[in-house]
Amino acid sequence: MTTSEQRIEEALRSMASGVTTSPDAYRQVRSRWRRRERRRRLVVAALATAVIVAADGIALWALSDAPPEQHIIFNDPSAR
Repeated sequence: MTTSEQRIEEALRSMASGVTTSPDAYRQVRSRWRRRERRRRLVVAALATAVIVAADGIALWALSDAPPEQHIIFNDPSAR
């Protein structure tokens, strides 16, 4: 080991010895993680819903924009 590595190791050890953890630290971190996960899922669901609603709206607008005499889907030749 070089001297710089030894100094870094000593500094890290001295910093680690001064760290104290709270007894419920894991519980707090887990609850924050779950909250973020729920928020992420909610955002994804909202975006997916918005995309579907927008696509449906555009499709309905495009279908209703045709003139009434032009029947594309149910074209009955005997009705003319």
